[in-house]
Amino acid sequence: MFDKMIFNAQIDFVRDAERIARKHHLIQCTEGNEIYYQSSALSNIEGIWWKIRGRTAQIKCSLHKLFWRSRYGTLDNSQMFTISDAKQIISELLDEWDINPEQVRITYYEVGLNIPVNHDPIEYISLAESIGVLRNKELFNDANFEKNRQKTTEKSKNIKKVFKIYDKGFEARDKGRMCEGNILRIETIYRRQSINLIDFFSEDSINNILHTFYRDWATISFRRRLSADKGVKSSQIEKAESLLRLGRDEYMKHTKSDWKSGYLSDKQYRTIREFIQSWDLIKSHFLLLPSSLETEYRSNLLSLFNKAKI
Repeated sequence: MFDKMIFNAQIDFVRDAERIARKHHLIQCTEGNEIYYQSSALSNIEGIWWKIRGRTAQIKCSLHKLFWRSRYGTLDNSQMFTISDAKQIISELLDEWDINPEQVRITYYEVGLNIPVNHDPIEYISLAESIGVLRNKELFNDANFEKNRQKTTEKSKNIKKVFKIYDKGFEARDKGRMCEGNILRIETIYRRQSINLIDFFSEDSINNILHTFYRDWATISFRRRLSADKGVKSSQIEKAESLLRLGRDEYMKHTKSDWKSGYLSDKQYRTIREFIQSWDLIKSHFLLLPSSLETEYRSNLLSLFNKAKI
């Protein structure tokens, strides 16, 4: 389930830098009087990027892609990738890197799940509105992609945890890679971290990460269809939709603003205000129904998560 990760390892530059650089085919660079090492353009093919500067060796890679390359020869992260797979590949990488794991800290990591779906992922993404028990993290269209191909929560520099839902096939093709079928990708990104690698891969830590991942993505809110009892007027259904979409206080605020601006008559304003005030008495006449896409998502999330966490 782990994808891209960034590792910072503390080393002795005089003793270790040149040895590591030779082993991993890094190029020597200079800036003023300072010498440092970093990967060449071959890192795009190898799937690992290195930079050694001072006492820090930084490594960026996708555990998912490297696992797939080691087993099947291609840098692919569109398939199933379990926790057991992640533990295997990190153990292999640590042996290959020849760096003391006690001196390695994880500063960035992604936890995700690929969900094969029956329809174009754009249909699921378009319905996704927010995430969180309180629906307090809104999902926005990512301006770097076609509309409803990728949505994320706010990702300003000070936010350490970001949620992302996107069309995995579209993303792969956009980068010139092949990806068959309809795959919806859900992902949690943790930035600006500082976690000891050994502690990170402990059983307690992994269990906590997995529990949090499932809890978060089970709370995703999809736009639903409003159903009403027979005899309920269409105007009341419209008011109910607005109230459920905005919330009681926000709907009242918008209504009052429209009334003061002259968009609503006194009668229209009173009618909406009375509807909001009586909502607790009449809300049983309305029901939000999940779409078949939401039902499919929730079923697949549970079954695939149970496979991936092993």
